[in-house]
Amino acid sequence: MKHTKISIIALLTTTIIFIIGCSNKTQNLNNDPELIPIETIPVKIMKIDRTLDFSGTIMAWREANLGAQTPGRIEKIYVKEGDEVKEGDLLVQMDDAQLTQARIQFEIAKQDFERMQPLFEQGSISQQQFDKIKAGYETAKSAYELILRNTQLRAPFSGIITAKRMNEGEVFILAPSAQGAPSIINIMQIDFLKVLVNIPESDFPLVRLNQSATIQVDIYPDKIFTGIVSRVDPSINPVTRTFTVEIKIPNTNKILRPGMFSRVKIKTGEFESIFIPRSALIKQLGSNIFYVYIAENDTAKRKDVKLGLEINEWVEIKSGLNPEDQLIIKGLGRLKNGSPIKIVGTN
Repeated sequence: MKHTKISIIALLTTTIIFIIGCSNKTQNLNNDPELIPIETIPVKIMKIDRTLDFSGTIMAWREANLGAQTPGRIEKIYVKEGDEVKEGDLLVQMDDAQLTQARIQFEIAKQDFERMQPLFEQGSISQQQFDKIKAGYETAKSAYELILRNTQLRAPFSGIITAKRMNEGEVFILAPSAQGAPSIINIMQIDFLKVLVNIPESDFPLVRLNQSATIQVDIYPDKIFTGIVSRVDPSINPVTRTFTVEIKIPNTNKILRPGMFSRVKIKTGEFESIFIPRSALIKQLGSNIFYVYIAENDTAKRKDVKLGLEINEWVEIKSGLNPEDQLIIKGLGRLKNGSPIKIVGTN
C-alpha cells in the first residue's frame, strides 16, 4: 500500500512537471516578436527640371505718353480708349496754323535749292553762295518736319490706346499733370508683355538669356503661358542683394493684360536627386525633424532625412538616404526603430 502511494505521488509529480514544461514552451512561443507586414520601394534617383519661382506684375512691352513738343490747340483726336492702332496711324491732329507757314517757307527754300544746284555744278555761282542756299533749305526742311511731327501725332508702334487725357479744343501745354509727364493720349504695346522679377544674387550663375519660363495668372487657373528670359541685369543691387530679370511673354491673342498678378517659373536646367513619395515621410512631434523607415535585415531602421524641393506628391531628399535603400511605404503606423518586419509587397 505504501508503495502504491509513493507511485501515485511520483506519477502526479511527473504530470505536474510535464504540464509546467508545456506551459513554458507555449509561453515562449507567445513571446516571439510579431512580424509587421510592410511594403517597400527601392530608393531611386530622378531627373528633375530645376526652376526658380517668383511672382510679379505683368507690364506692357512698350508704353508711350504722346504729346506735342510745343504748346498748341488740339484740333482732332481720332482714337478712344481701347482702340487698337498700327504703327504710323494718325492719332491726334493739332492746330496747323504754324504748319502752313512752315510748309510755305520750306517749299520756297526747296525751289531755291533746286534752281541753284545746277548753276553751282556749272560753276555759275560760288561755293559760298551755294552753301548759303543749301543751309537755308536744310533749316526750313528741319523746321517743317519738326512742326509736322508736333501737329500730327502718330503711333510710334502698334498697340492699344489705354488713356485719353485731353479733349478736342483744349490747349496742350508743356506742364506736368497728376499722371506725370504732359500727354494727350497713352499707348501700350501688348502683343508682347513682360514681367520683371528680382532674383537673389545666389542664383545669378543659374540665369541666362533665352531660358524658358512659364507664367500663370489667377484669372486663367488652367492656362500656362510661356516666355523667355529677354534681359538679365549685369549688376547686383548692393542694398537688396538681388538682380532684375525681364521675362518676355508672347500675347498674340491678347488675353493677358498689363497689371495682372503672375507667378513665374524660370527653368534653369535639369538635375538629379533622390525623390520619395510624401506619404513615406514622418514628422517627429514637436520638432521640424523628418524621418523615414527603410527595410534592412528583416527589421525597420529609422533614417532622419533633410528635405529639399517639393513637386506635387514627391519630396526631394538632400541627405539621409542612399540609392537602392528599400524605403517602407506601407505599414508605417506600427513601426519603431528595430521593429521586425515582413515584406509583403515591393514596387
